[in-house]
Amino acid sequence: MFSKTALMVGTIMSVAVAGPVYAGSNAATDQADTMATDDAMKSDVNKMGDEVANEYEDAKDFTYEEKDEFLAWVEEKSDQLGDQYDEVSASVKQDSEEAVDELAEAWDGASAELGEAFEDAKEASAESWEEVKKNTMTALEDAQNALSDDQTVE
Repeated sequence: MFSKTALMVGTIMSVAVAGPVYAGSNAATDQADTMATDDAMKSDVNKMGDEVANEYEDAKDFTYEEKDEFLAWVEEKSDQLGDQYDEVSASVKQDSEEAVDELAEAWDGASAELGEAFEDAKEASAESWEEVKKNTMTALEDAQNALSDDQTVE
C-alpha cells in the first residue's frame, strides 16, 4: 500500500537500529565519524517516514467524485503491503516460529479489516463517503502497523 520509499523505511530502520559497526576502529575519533553517519541515516529514515505520513494525509483529500481513484490507490497500497508482508515474514522466519505466528496473526486480522473497509468504500454513497474513507485509511494504517517491528499481538 505504500510506495517503494515506505518499504525502504523498514529496511533502513532495521539497519539503523542494528547498531553501528566499528570494525578496525581503535580511536574515539573513528567512532565519532561513524556516529555522524548513523545520525545522517536516522535523519533519512525520519524524512521517509514523513513522506509516507504525507502520502496518507494527501489521500484524505479524495472526494466522493474521486472514489475510483481512491479505490485504485487503496488497492495499490494493499498490494504493496502484501509484498512487504512476504518480505517481513521471510526475515522473521529466522527469529522463531513464535515470531512467525505472531506476525501472521496480526497480518491476518489487519488484512481482513482492510478487505472489509475496501468493500465498504466500493459501496459508499456520497453521504457516507467521509466516514468510509476514514475507516479505510485507519485499516491501511493498521495493516502497516501489523508489519512493523513495534507491533505486538494482544
